[in-house]
Amino acid sequence: MDYLGGIKTLAERSTLFAGRDLRIVMIANPVAGGFTIKKRAAQNRQYLERALKAVEGKPILVRSASAVLYETKSAEHAGVLAREVFSAAIADEEPDALYLVIIAGGDGTSLDVQTEYAQTCVLRKETRLSEKVCLLRLPFGTGNDGSDGRTLDESLALLTDQAHFEKQCAVRVYPAQGRENAQWFAFNIASVGVDAFITDMTNRMKRFFPGDFYKVCVDIACLFYAMYYTIGKMTVVMTKRDGIHVLNQSGRFLLMLMGASGYRTYGSNQKILPDENNVCGVREMSLGRKLSLRSGFKSGKHAQYPETILCKAEKMVIYYGERILLQLDGEANLLYPADFPITMELTDPFILVIKPGA
Repeated sequence: MDYLGGIKTLAERSTLFAGRDLRIVMIANPVAGGFTIKKRAAQNRQYLERALKAVEGKPILVRSASAVLYETKSAEHAGVLAREVFSAAIADEEPDALYLVIIAGGDGTSLDVQTEYAQTCVLRKETRLSEKVCLLRLPFGTGNDGSDGRTLDESLALLTDQAHFEKQCAVRVYPAQGRENAQWFAFNIASVGVDAFITDMTNRMKRFFPGDFYKVCVDIACLFYAMYYTIGKMTVVMTKRDGIHVLNQSGRFLLMLMGASGYRTYGSNQKILPDENNVCGVREMSLGRKLSLRSGFKSGKHAQYPETILCKAEKMVIYYGERILLQLDGEANLLYPADFPITMELTDPFILVIKPGA
C-alpha cells in the first residue's frame, strides 16, 4: 500500500494544515517490523484504509501539498536524510511552508531523525526549525515507546480527528570531559544501569533473530548483569532548572533514569514512569527480590517498593567510578569512569509535534 500517498490525502484535509504550503517528507526504514512482519503489515494497511474512509468527501484545506519518500539504507542513514530535509526547510523562504516529517521505523530511526533535529535547534541554534518542521512519529518498530500512538490507528487519528500543535522538550546528556563532541539526546528516556544492559542484549539478539526480545532479556539481566558490570557506589544530585535542590541520593543503584516527562514507557510498554514524576532510580537488591518484583516494574507498580526513588527534576548530575551502559531511546552506549560526572537535563520545549484534542 502507498503509505505516503494515503497520508498525503489525510494531511491535505486536516484543519491543522489549513492554508499552509505543506511539504510532506517520509523517512522510512523498509526493514522495520511494521512493514515486514506480515500480520503487523496487514493490520497497518487496514488502519490506513479506515483512516482514508473517515475523510472521504472532505475538502482539501491546504494551499498546496507535495510528498516525497526517503528510505534508509543503513544504520544512522536516517540522520543524514533528516539533515538534508532540515537544511531545505531552513532555506525555504515561503512564509506559509510547513514541513511534515514523518518517521516510519523503529526507535532507532526515530532517534536518528530527532537527534539531528535537536542538534540543529539546540546546538546549532537554528531555532527557526521549530516553526517550520513538525514531526509525526509512526509506530513501525518493535518498541514504539516514543511514537505518536502505540498503533498506527492512534497515530493517523491525529490527522483525521481534532488535534493541535505542541512543543516538547528532550533530555540532553553530556559527560564531564574526554569525548570530543559528546552530546547525546533522548526524546523518551535516558538511563544508566541494568535497563541499558537489557537494551544492549535485546539489540544484539535482534541482529540475528527479528522480534521483540525485551521481556526475555529482563529475566536474563536479573541473573547476569552483575557478572558483566560492577554495581558500585553512585551519587546523584537532582535539581530544578534554576538550581533549586530537589534530591541527593547515594548508594548502589541498579538503574537511574530521566524521562522527557512523566507517564512514559520503554522496552515495549514497560511502565517505568507511571505518574507525573520524570526521574526514577532503583537501588540494588538481592537476586530473589529482583525476580519477585520484576512483574511490578513491568506494570508500573514499583512506586510502592522501598528500593524505588521517584521524583520530578529538570537536571540530574551522576557521579560514578565504574564502567556502565547509557541507554538513549533504545540505543546503548558504553560510559567509562573518565566520563563522569555525566549530566542529564531537560531542554526547553522545541520539538513541534501533533497532540490529540482541540
